[in-house]
Amino acid sequence: MSEPKEFGLVVNPTKPGAAALARTVRDHLAARGWSGLAGEETACLLGPEEIPVSLDAIKARAAFVVVLGGDGTILKTARSFGPQVPPLAAINTGRLGFLTTAAEDQLDAFLDTLVHGTFTLSRRRLLEVTYTTRDGSRITATALNEATLTRGRQPRMIRVEARIDGDLLNRYRGDGLIVSTPTGSTAYSLSAGGPLVSPKAAVFVITPICSHTLSDLAVVVDDSARLELIPLGEAEETLLTLDGDGSVPVPVGVPIQLQRAPHDLPLVHLPGHNFFRLVQSKLGWSGSAI
Repeated sequence: MSEPKEFGLVVNPTKPGAAALARTVRDHLAARGWSGLAGEETACLLGPEEIPVSLDAIKARAAFVVVLGGDGTILKTARSFGPQVPPLAAINTGRLGFLTTAAEDQLDAFLDTLVHGTFTLSRRRLLEVTYTTRDGSRITATALNEATLTRGRQPRMIRVEARIDGDLLNRYRGDGLIVSTPTGSTAYSLSAGGPLVSPKAAVFVITPICSHTLSDLAVVVDDSARLELIPLGEAEETLLTLDGDGSVPVPVGVPIQLQRAPHDLPLVHLPGHNFFRLVQSKLGWSGSAI
């Protein structure tokens, strides 16, 4: 007797038409012999006939997880699953969708790819961040896109010392500093003037935000490096943010340690996926008219 074929389903309920699209995905895969596993929030969206299961059950049993939403939904899903995350396959119901697998108008090809297992996996590096809160607690968390140290609501610039493998890189003055993964190079780092980086590159990018010094440019470092960011001075509010999800005040003078996480995040891509063609499409690149 063959093993049961099961998949996870995660839905952003704030997206228009999310419930209908979720039921379509569930029913199409069910017709092809797959059983869906949904947490409480998604199960409520699907209807009273859907029995919710625990996150641990989805981790243990799902061959992949279908995510309906934009990049923010993928980031949230990756955080909730932690190191045991199954491959994530996302239908983009948001805007840019650099991390998603397909758009809604590609639904049939998306489902065929999942059923037949003809997809490819892109294993994305994660950033492991260890920091101390103001009450002295020591926290370790991961980020798929970036870790950002900013001045928060205060009008003054902050100062941040950056070290690589214990050696001083620079002391920055400005609105903040971003440490980005290759995946995050299309997110906040790009907006702050950082470079676009192939997801396959074994690097991290350090990008200053509105630096007081014009020569402070983005720096690309090997992802085997151990980084430290140290807030300096007497800033009233220095905030650490991971993947844009909430901000934590961090004490001045206490190093924030960053390194590659021991696990990666598997993202599902349709056959023929190409990062640079995606960049051309999302950013509207068409080449010079000259």
